[in-house]
Amino acid sequence: MIGREVSRTVFTVLLARIIGPDAFGIVAQALVYIGLVGLLLDQGFSSALIQRVHVEPNMPGAVVTVNLVVGLVLTGLTVAIAPVWASFMDSPELTLVLVVLAPVLLIRSAAITPRALLLRNMEFRKIGIADISAAMVGGILGAAVALSGGSYWALVAQMVATDAVLVVMLTAVGAGRWPNLHLRYLREIAPFSVRAFSAGLLTTSVSRNIDNLLIGRLQGAEALAFYGLAYRLLLLPVQLACTTVGAVLFPLFSRLSDDLAALRAEMARTTRTLAVLTVPAMALVAAAAPQLVSLLFGPQWMPAVPIVQVLAMAGAVQAVYQPSTTPIVLGLGRASLNLRYAWLTTLVSTVGIVAGLPWGPLTVAVGYTAATVLLVPVEWLLRRHLLHMTLRSQIVSLVPGAHTAVWVAAAYLVVAISIPGHDALVLLFGATASIAAGLAVLHFAHRSQLMELVRMVGRVIGRGGVDQSVAPPESTASPADGAERPPPEASTHHGARR
Repeated sequence: MIGREVSRTVFTVLLARIIGPDAFGIVAQALVYIGLVGLLLDQGFSSALIQRVHVEPNMPGAVVTVNLVVGLVLTGLTVAIAPVWASFMDSPELTLVLVVLAPVLLIRSAAITPRALLLRNMEFRKIGIADISAAMVGGILGAAVALSGGSYWALVAQMVATDAVLVVMLTAVGAGRWPNLHLRYLREIAPFSVRAFSAGLLTTSVSRNIDNLLIGRLQGAEALAFYGLAYRLLLLPVQLACTTVGAVLFPLFSRLSDDLAALRAEMARTTRTLAVLTVPAMALVAAAAPQLVSLLFGPQWMPAVPIVQVLAMAGAVQAVYQPSTTPIVLGLGRASLNLRYAWLTTLVSTVGIVAGLPWGPLTVAVGYTAATVLLVPVEWLLRRHLLHMTLRSQIVSLVPGAHTAVWVAAAYLVVAISIPGHDALVLLFGATASIAAGLAVLHFAHRSQLMELVRMVGRVIGRGGVDQSVAPPESTASPADGAERPPPEASTHHGARR
């Protein structure tokens, strides 16, 4: 994930500087549409493939068939309604952009099942090879188009190339499956899949795109460009946490679904670690936003600075909780609860966004962040209900990260005040001082947490991969063993253990 996101960020900075906010905003308007319909590509079957104890040999191929059919339909639909979307966004250039981007939906549909199978077997090295290769090729092509004067077509070329290379790489590492017509196997996983799909549609497509949709429609491409850039910086730690930690936790929690004590211990460790890594990082982003935006993107992007600073708080909260919420709920087979949770988060987020809409992108960011913070008690209650974690223990797990974040931000601001007007020096010495302050706070005030991080790093470096103490799930099944796991309450409340 580090390799992929660093590549994406470097090329995003380069393209943003070359093409400017106006051209960037045109493609951002197209990406709102792609984001809204993109989740329809995965009907929840990939989550079911990861969560089930056993998978029939023909089941992945049947899922591939459904994915490709939906991808083909959405591609044709996108071409047909491209003029309508361009008119809705009041950007005539959008019509051709969407027509060119339409095949991306079919390409992405072909990558869903291969990635799910790799996640199921925790083969993260193969996923990493594919992701990094795709990001590098797409970024290089996009940069070449931008440098040749291609304007917003550079971003289009980057996206199409990245998705195409990803499908090729996932197939090359052996994760591809031929489509088949054994669709009867999908009936076994349909109830779970429908609920998982509906929840994902709400949380990933609606709640994460409604702000971009409304800003792009009501405030124009330039306002969307400023908000979109800030939102992309917000999503970086969230994506890193969700795609790395979340990808590991989902199959892990599924395997441990009848061991409540082990699940509780893993959840506590996950929350502590994410808090101490992401909350100080986002505090540093908020403090350094003026220098970061000025140096990386140029003075024309300075209106995005306060938006970055506000959304940094939302990014910190989401990076702590989002990577583990869906994995624990779906891993325990509680798809209905996951759907109810998705409805709640979508409703609260939408209210916050709409409340701030009349005053511009900054107040939209304030509303979105306020809604994110208000949902934190819901996260606590959810973990208390599923894992019997006390509210006090959950709050205590946030203390090292929050304490460290205060000192990290303070150290940077002291440097910024001491040498005003020298952005490069402020960023260099401020970041150095912040990191030193954060390590000092962990060493003197939260030494046990620091030692836990050191042990984790040592395990990764020393073993070269993830902990395989839990055996990977079976890839095939006997005809008699195809049911979903029961939720842990069915066993733990009666004292049964694995």
